[in-house]
Amino acid sequence: MTRLLGFLIEGVAKGQTYVFHVVLPDGVRAEARQDLAALQAVEGVDYVLHSPPPEMKLAADDFEGQAKFANASVKVDGWIVLFPYFRHALLLDAPVATIFPDGIPVAFPVPDPGAWGPNGYHLRWRQQVQSLLNGSDRVVTFSNHVADEQAGRLFGVPRDKIHVVPHAPPNLSHLATYAHNGVTANSRSVAANLLRSHAIERGWSQLADFPFEEVDYIAVSTQDRVTKNIRLVAESVRMILREERRSLKLFTTAPLHFGATWTPLPNQLEYDQMVGDVVSMTDLPRDVHAAFYHCAALAVHPSIFEGGLGPFPFYEAVSVETPCVMADGPHIRELVMDEPGLAEFVFDPNDSRKLRDLILSTLQNRDVALALQKASLSRIAVYGWNQVAAAYSEAAISGKVAQ
Repeated sequence: MTRLLGFLIEGVAKGQTYVFHVVLPDGVRAEARQDLAALQAVEGVDYVLHSPPPEMKLAADDFEGQAKFANASVKVDGWIVLFPYFRHALLLDAPVATIFPDGIPVAFPVPDPGAWGPNGYHLRWRQQVQSLLNGSDRVVTFSNHVADEQAGRLFGVPRDKIHVVPHAPPNLSHLATYAHNGVTANSRSVAANLLRSHAIERGWSQLADFPFEEVDYIAVSTQDRVTKNIRLVAESVRMILREERRSLKLFTTAPLHFGATWTPLPNQLEYDQMVGDVVSMTDLPRDVHAAFYHCAALAVHPSIFEGGLGPFPFYEAVSVETPCVMADGPHIRELVMDEPGLAEFVFDPNDSRKLRDLILSTLQNRDVALALQKASLSRIAVYGWNQVAAAYSEAAISGKVAQ
């Protein structure tokens, strides 16, 4: 969601109609300022950061105190709430539009007594979300399937209160100017140097001299949770390595939680002795994230469900010259309705062998795949983040979605 905020701020900067005021705890202000400085936007012009002063001594989780600070010190026409469990947003004076990205904990419940038992963390989450959705003036979803099946059916939000505002496609090309002439030996070298420099900075000694530009790897940019399905990619890579005898690695931005019981991935890697073949690179800065995609042979997004119309990794990877294959799901079906040519890059999220075959065929015809996907992206990109930001702003202020 912080990435979404960044895209919205860039949209505001392009549209030059609204100014975003961002309220955040004082303890993360410096980190947020550094991160947002990488955007194509100007602080103080397109967006303004607000934090309770240190003398207020507000804890980072004192949301009631932050709401009181916002009412007293930040004058806005409407609020956009990024997280649907921030129920303290109901204390804000101006109208509230709450983003409801999905209801994954309810739609895909984890078999964990700590989640749904008395005072369970997902039980509390559902209660908090229900409270905020009920009290918000407007609810914004990214797609029709979330509006109908989750906000409406699971949380009872009236359809006329929901505003569907699809994402515009994220574009990382301004962070990878070395890739503007396509994939070249020089562009991969520049991207690889960025990745190695970041590895040294983070103390990832095993990657400090890794030849990213020479080794084919699959890029998976996502979290590790029940719907993200990373284990399927790991299994497909295992088959390519062990059965096809082809050199390939899997790099993911998801952390590997060895010993965890809520994710099958770490145990799978240990059982298959693939710990060295699947590498985690977490919390990448925006420019390094773009390099992560550009150096990859292929991006794979295995998630069975996303709240938006199509997945961010598809748009991001293709924008820096790397093709992407995607698991089937309601988010993909909405996308393919508009771009039927993308259907050949969609795989069954339960079939690792079909994914193996799709990875191999796409790598073999990488240039053709990339050309087809870039053509789709160019058509989708007619709808820009300036329009998305305006739609969010209008929803917050008046309840009407800008066209």
